Amino acid sequence: MSEGLNLDIAAARHVLGIATPEETDALNNGAAGDGAVPDVDQLCAPLPSEDQAVWTLLEHHISAIAHGRVEPEEGTRLVIDEVFRPTRLSPKSRSRLGDSHDIDRLIALQDDYDDMRRYERRTNTPDRRQAQVDAQVTFEAKQWMTRNATGRVL
Repeated sequence: MSEGLNLDIAAARHVLGIATPEETDALNNGAAGDGAVPDVDQLCAPLPSEDQAVWTLLEHHISAIAHGRVEPEEGTRLVIDEVFRPTRLSPKSRSRLGDSHDIDRLIALQDDYDDMRRYERRTNTPDRRQAQVDAQVTFEAKQWMTRNATGRVL
């Protein structure tokens, strides 16, 4: 097992179907050694519900953005690719995409990143909004943490 591997994150990723072989092995307590799907009775960490897994991964990724452990653009991509899309949060949204889990502002800012990348490909010049959007993502991540964080170390 990797020294930096967090079993809560591994279990959440397993529940959402996005666990790496290393995470699966860690959940098996190294027994399988081949990335096989763990038997629930043999797990060394309890599996969360899908909703708990969503909140765990959101807190993990958004905390990483807020504390500068990951670049803002990469962090928002992880929120969307590892949580929003695999768990189909879109139908759970009430008025804005992601508002069911208070990530609507981050999703909107990811759209800004997408617009910037399209502009850069079209013009072959860097988009000057990068620093502004990065700062806004970091601010929104900190605000999300204030409103939603459990205080667990993820």
